[in-house]
Amino acid sequence: MKIRTSLVLACFLLSVVPLGVIVVYSYFSSRHALQRAYHAEAVRMTAQLDRRLSTIRDELQQRLAEVSALPDPSEGNVLMTMGDAASLVNSIEINPVVRDVAPKPPTPGTPAAAPEHRMVIRIPRIRVPRFTMSQGQRQNLQSISQLAGKLRAPGLTDEQRQELQQQIGAVQAEFNKSMQESQKEFAKSIAESVKQRQEQRAEVIQQQREAAREAADNQRDQAMEEADRRREKAQDEADARADASSNASADAQSSSSDESGQEVNVGNLQAHVSTKRVVHRILSSPEDATERDEIPFAIDRDGNVYTRNDSDLQTLQRVGIPQRVTKGQRLNDVPNWVVVAQQEPESGLQVGVARPVGEDLEELRNTSAKNFGYGVALIFVALIGIVPVANHITGDIALVTRGAERIAHGDLTTRLPVRSNNEVGQLATAFNRMAEDLSLQQQTIVEQERAAIEYERKSVELEEARRFQLSMLPKEVPQLDAYDIAVFTHTAAEVGGDYYDFHVEDGGMALTIGDATGHGARAGTMVAVIKALFAGYSDDATPSQFLRDAGEKIRRMDLGRMAMALSLARFHGRSVTLASAGMPPVYVHRHDRDAVEEIAIGATPLGTIGDGYRDTRIDLASGDTMLFLSDGFPELMNAAGQQLGYPAAMEAFAAAAKASDANAVIASLQNVARNWHGEQPPNDDVTFVVVRARESARSFSA
Repeated sequence: MKIRTSLVLACFLLSVVPLGVIVVYSYFSSRHALQRAYHAEAVRMTAQLDRRLSTIRDELQQRLAEVSALPDPSEGNVLMTMGDAASLVNSIEINPVVRDVAPKPPTPGTPAAAPEHRMVIRIPRIRVPRFTMSQGQRQNLQSISQLAGKLRAPGLTDEQRQELQQQIGAVQAEFNKSMQESQKEFAKSIAESVKQRQEQRAEVIQQQREAAREAADNQRDQAMEEADRRREKAQDEADARADASSNASADAQSSSSDESGQEVNVGNLQAHVSTKRVVHRILSSPEDATERDEIPFAIDRDGNVYTRNDSDLQTLQRVGIPQRVTKGQRLNDVPNWVVVAQQEPESGLQVGVARPVGEDLEELRNTSAKNFGYGVALIFVALIGIVPVANHITGDIALVTRGAERIAHGDLTTRLPVRSNNEVGQLATAFNRMAEDLSLQQQTIVEQERAAIEYERKSVELEEARRFQLSMLPKEVPQLDAYDIAVFTHTAAEVGGDYYDFHVEDGGMALTIGDATGHGARAGTMVAVIKALFAGYSDDATPSQFLRDAGEKIRRMDLGRMAMALSLARFHGRSVTLASAGMPPVYVHRHDRDAVEEIAIGATPLGTIGDGYRDTRIDLASGDTMLFLSDGFPELMNAAGQQLGYPAAMEAFAAAAKASDANAVIASLQNVARNWHGEQPPNDDVTFVVVRARESARSFSA
């Protein structure tokens, strides 16, 4: 997958997926919040319905208590006292008060007591204007109630009873007079209420007639029939209300047989309360006029369901809410509904509120889907802007890719243009630096390969020269009766400049040791020249004569700045003749004194200007040891760059000369060199030639 496609796809996924998660989370969180809010509102409304029921019950009990205290419970007084609560009661039954003693005959001048009998008052189904007793009337009722209680008390004398009856008669006369005046005013209120209802009825009929006339202009026949039906229906309702006003007892009697209710006992009263009217008042409160979505309901002990209208009842039954409430099932899992119900313990009436939330949730879902669509549209708009940016980024990356391909094909001169300081620009800078480094590295590798080839060629040549030089060295040292001889050489390069050789004749032995300037092939060439010259050496010439003759020949060969330091010693019996051309001193260890003598002969190397070579003669005793060495041993360096030095070389030989034979002396000197320099190759050629005089021999043998 291309980077541009990956960038666009990643941007799309990183935008759409979080947007989808946010929208879904917002929907469910809003849904839960909405359901919680509706549930809290339903709980509040249910509590409000319960408070209404308690208020109605308290008001009804208060009114019945006032009716119970009436001295003259006639229908008018009862209706006046009940007020608004009268519409909730079908009938009131007044039971006689049972007294514990027989009544006494009334005394002259006192009113006779009313006979005690059971009284049933039917409450008409009209809305009676509210009547409220005055403070004086309430005090009169309270006085009559207290005096009647005292009159019923046992153990009263005739005088006390007569006095209480007189007091009751006086208070009752005052109360009756006050109630008669109030009754006249209350009757006027009832008449005005009936008149107002009749006027409303006439107004409704007039409106219906006007509506019928207006509808007749468009669809006369159909409108007239509809108007007739409405008028007949309104007439029936008006007639029913008129009949209820004129014949309250008969209507109440039929109502009591049709409606369910509850018995309320207060004192000597037993009231039959209409459950339907109570519930209708609770559910039809003016406070709910604006709350159209909620459906308040009530269920009595018999399972009867009450709502504000038949449509609400059908809706609840279709959803199955009444069945759930009756069976005591859970109400919080009704699909798309919030239902709360509460039971009133005293009456057993369950009141509740059901609120549909399906439409709100559907609207919420539509809003969430719409927001999601808007978000996706904005994302696509953003993608349109991302594509050019992705093309710009991938274009720079493609440029880097093409540059890398050119370098991979060997074009190390490729350079990329640096167009910005961002990561791509830094990548281009790093790419150019890498290409330059690769170009330099390639040049270095080519040079190294050339040098390696040259080195290999030279190594081959040097190896051949080394083998040639080693072939010029003696394959073995002479085995003489008079002397014990041992040699050692360690070259610092492939072809060293140190040289040693022997020439044995009947008259004695000639020993030479030399050191050519430099190393390598040129040093090997000088060694080859000296080897050829020494091969022609004869006993007729002294060592100094040989050095002068060899130096002259080398100068005539015109070998440039090449030179050869050389020492030549001629052994004849116990006598040794030495000549040196720039070589280090020769050390002689005297066995009898255990001391080392240094024989230094100053002269210039062969091939240089100067020929002042001279001979030096020494005598050896039995056990004396001579050491011929090149300058590589005293000039040997350690790890710190310090040279061993000639005094240390002389001390090392003094210690090594005590060894049993010449080879042991060589081994001791090797240990000194190894301990000083280590195992790495030496910085210069190191050569030792050790000659020890034997004790008994007097002659030489090859």
